[in-house]
This record gives sequence, structure tokens and C-alpha cells, in this order.
Amino acid sequence: MTRSKLNGSVQASTILEVVVSMVIIVTVFGIAMMIYTNVLRTSLSGKKLRAQALLQETMLNAERTSAPITQTINRDDFKIEQEVKPYPENAALTDIHLTAYDQNRQKITELQKIIINQP
Repeated sequence: MTRSKLNGSVQASTILEVVVSMVIIVTVFGIAMMIYTNVLRTSLSGKKLRAQALLQETMLNAERTSAPITQTINRDDFKIEQEVKPYPENAALTDIHLTAYDQNRQKITELQKIIINQP
């Protein structure tokens, strides 16, 4: 006849050990979420810096041209809308407005400058 051992000890975790392990897991998860959020935020600021550099370069090109040109420029991963129009209060001035959008058509940054018309 086979007898089972009912008097033998079984290894188990106490409630205190379970609570401590849960606290450790939640802490690690919280730290991971903070790192993930910082990476996303840094990624957006890097994209914004690249867009601002492109807008500065586009602004220099727009200042060199004498004719007011309103156009859309696709550079890298950005779509830059350039709007050039005469300044309303003074005919000797020109208003240049540049806006950079990402691939999802979200506005990243914009740049506006008023320049003196070259004769």
C-alpha cells in the first residue's frame, strides 16, 4: 500500500516576501517608465532642433531672393511652408514666415522675420 507523506514540509513564501517582491517590481517599472518618458521627450527636442536648423537655412535662402515666393519645401523628414508677403505698414519691408511640420502634419516649430527690401 502506498502512503503519502502528509507530515513533510512544503516550501512556501510568506506574505512579507510577496509584498517585498511586489514593491521591487513596481519600483523597477516606475524607473523604466521615467526613462522611457525622458527618451521620448529628448527625441522630440532633437527633432525640433533639426527643424529649427532647417528653418534658419531656409530663411537665409529666402532673404537672398528678391521676389516674394510662397512655397512648400520638403527637406529630410520635414515639410516647410514658406510664406513671403509685403509688410502691411511699410512697403519697404517684407515679412517672411516659415513653419516646419513633421510627417504626421504636426507643427514642430516656426520662424518669422521682417527684412528690408533690397533695391
